[in-house]
Formats: sequence, C-alpha cells, structure tokens
Amino acid sequence: MARNRTVVGLDVGTTKTCVVVGREYRDTQLHVLGIGTAPSLGLKGGQVVDIVQTIKAIDEAVMRAEEASQTRVRHVVAGIAGGHLQSHSQHAELRLGADDPTVRPRHMNSIVRTAAAISLPAEREIAAVIPKTFSVDHLTDVLDPRGLTGRCLKVEAHVVTGATNAMTNLERCVTGAGCEVRDRVLQPLASAASCLTEDQRREGAAVVDIGGGTTDVAIYVGDACWHIAVLPMGGALVTSDIARGLRLPLRVAEALKIQHGRADPYVDADESAVEVPGFDYGAPVAVRRRDLAQVIDARMEEIFTHVKDEIVRSGYYDVLTAGVALTGGGSMIPGLAAKASEILELPVTLGRPQALWGLDEGMREPQFSTAIGLTLMGATPRPDHGWLDQRPVRRAGGVLTSFGSWLRGLASPAAA
Repeated sequence: MARNRTVVGLDVGTTKTCVVVGREYRDTQLHVLGIGTAPSLGLKGGQVVDIVQTIKAIDEAVMRAEEASQTRVRHVVAGIAGGHLQSHSQHAELRLGADDPTVRPRHMNSIVRTAAAISLPAEREIAAVIPKTFSVDHLTDVLDPRGLTGRCLKVEAHVVTGATNAMTNLERCVTGAGCEVRDRVLQPLASAASCLTEDQRREGAAVVDIGGGTTDVAIYVGDACWHIAVLPMGGALVTSDIARGLRLPLRVAEALKIQHGRADPYVDADESAVEVPGFDYGAPVAVRRRDLAQVIDARMEEIFTHVKDEIVRSGYYDVLTAGVALTGGGSMIPGLAAKASEILELPVTLGRPQALWGLDEGMREPQFSTAIGLTLMGATPRPDHGWLDQRPVRRAGGVLTSFGSWLRGLASPAAA
C-alpha cells in the first residue's frame, strides 16, 4: 500500500449521513483526520428514494469532513445496506494440477469466480463474495490456503446479491455530490471491522448494528464471516412509535428518545415527567418517563426477537462464545444492552469503534461504527471483506465476471 494514502468512508444511512477521512501512515496505521455528518432525508429502509435530498446530505457531510480534515475528498468507500440484500451459500471445487499441486493465487481467483457463478434475474447483481473457509484435500477450515499442496481445493462462500437499481441510485448520488465510488463494501462487514476484536471474531461473535431504517447482523466464527442478514427495522420505528403513541411531532419524538430514552427495568417505577414542545404552537406537553420507556421497550423487544430468530435460523447460535456486540445509533439508549442480553440469552456488550490515532474519545460512539469501519477496510483490505468492482460485468444468465480488490491483489505476478 502507498504511504500517506487518504481513505474516505461514506455511510449513507436512513437518518444520518457520515463521512470519515483517514490517512495511512507507514503502511500500517490509520490516522483519522476528520468526521462530517448531515441529516438524511432521502432514504427509506436503507435505500435511496429521493435523489436530490440524498445528494444534498452527502454534499453537506463531505463539506464538513473536508473542513475538519483540511483534505479534499474525491473518492469514497461507500457502504451498501438495505433490505434488498440477499445472502446465498455457495460451494465450489477445483482440481489442482499433478505437475504443480501448490495452491496459487490464480487458483483462489478461479474457485471464488466459480462459487459466484450463479444465475440472477436482470434486476439483481452480485454485491459481494465472501469466502468463509477453504479446504485442501482433508485439511479443512483454512482461511488462506496459499502455499499449501494437495489435489483438490474447495471453498465455502457467501454470495451476497442486491437490487441493481438500489446500488446504482446510491452511486448516482455520490457522483452528484462531486465524488466517485472507489469501492463498495457491505455495511455489516464494516461495522464488524470497526467493533470486533480479533479474539471475538475468532471465538465466535455477532455484530448487531441498529441503524435508522435497518438492523444489520453479521456473524463471525473462526475469524471469518459466516452469516449476514439485514432486517427491515431500526431506530426510526422507535421514533415513529413515540410520536404516534405520545402524540408528538416527529422531530420532538427523536430528541426525546435521544435525551430521555431508557430501557432499564427501574424506569417502570419512575413517575417523573419531562416537558417537550407539542403540536399546539409549541405549547409544552408533559411526558412521563415511564410511558416513554414502555413505548421504547415494546419496539426494541420486537427488534431483538427478530434478531434472535435470525441468529437461530443461521445455525450458529450455539457457537457465539463471545456473544453479541451491539452498535449503531439505535444502540445508544441507556440499558439497551441489558435488554438485548435478556431477549437474546447471550452476553451483549456495546460495540464502539476501536481506538485509532486522531479519533477523539467523543467520536468513539456506536453511531460512527460503520463509517469508521468503511475507512478501516479501505486502508487494510482482507479477503473476507468481500469487495467487488463497483461496475460488475455480466455474462448471459447473470454470471459476474469482474472481481474486486482482493482478487486483483492475489493475481500479482510475484505471487502467481
């Protein structure tokens, strides 16, 4: 990797757009130069529904990040999310030549291409291919088989597909804001890169990222991503419930959730109230903290029940030794980790972005996990990041023929 290269992560969320500018030093360390945020008004459920509003949000967040970092932003690593994403488990095998039975990068390139060779309808394309494990003959659960010898190379992989129009619309918005998409990365992977330690990834852990419009789930076992899911529910539903249930303006409900929301059991006995502006020309309305907590509790119980169902459905519930890291802007309600642990019946911690040079303690908040993770992944690509070129090429039947950053790296002449 080049020294002093600037990397920019762009997280376009349902309620907030965040840009993180970082720079590599000595090829190993990432220095966070600045962060910019702006409200998002053009997305629903993680997908663009208003091009103009989304361009405005990206432009504003980029401008603020440029001011904070004193750096011109031209290229970004953009996060992909939304309920349109679907995950498919694929298996592929490749016979190695008898004259040279050593696994080479070109073999890994070929076998992952084979795993991704699935037929897709015209409206869908491959968003990422994530190798879970490789096998060489009877040697299983290998993360990087380069240099090993054998007769047969196998791979188990996730092939994640998405709606072409959803990803194209996002790229159009980035271009409209004066930037270019250098790479696309699945947001669940970015959150995991930011929040999970090596021990957690190796021993078995899940990242649950509660965003505004969706809740992302990524399960790691043996230092590899084994399952990804995007649930169409998030913090915006909690805000909507507060607005409807307590008859408040939506903006007031959001502020009330952030400033006074709680999820601990002791709040049921709290009869105190807080005054907030109502619909009657801002005339104050008294809201009991107990009533607010009950509204939050009902919706979060539903979200965590769906999360547990998804983890159980994945088949990896019993191997999550390190439990769950809860992150995202929707995770910041006091007492929510304990509530999640009660429903999931797993240990739950609040997932914060890892300490980085230049990252102030005030910025190490769950709401920045995805954007910081995108910047990290842009600086330190790994095979399990599952990157693909942003403009995939198709054969008849929808087979992807253009692979991404890590496959190009594997195909270097020195390693082939």
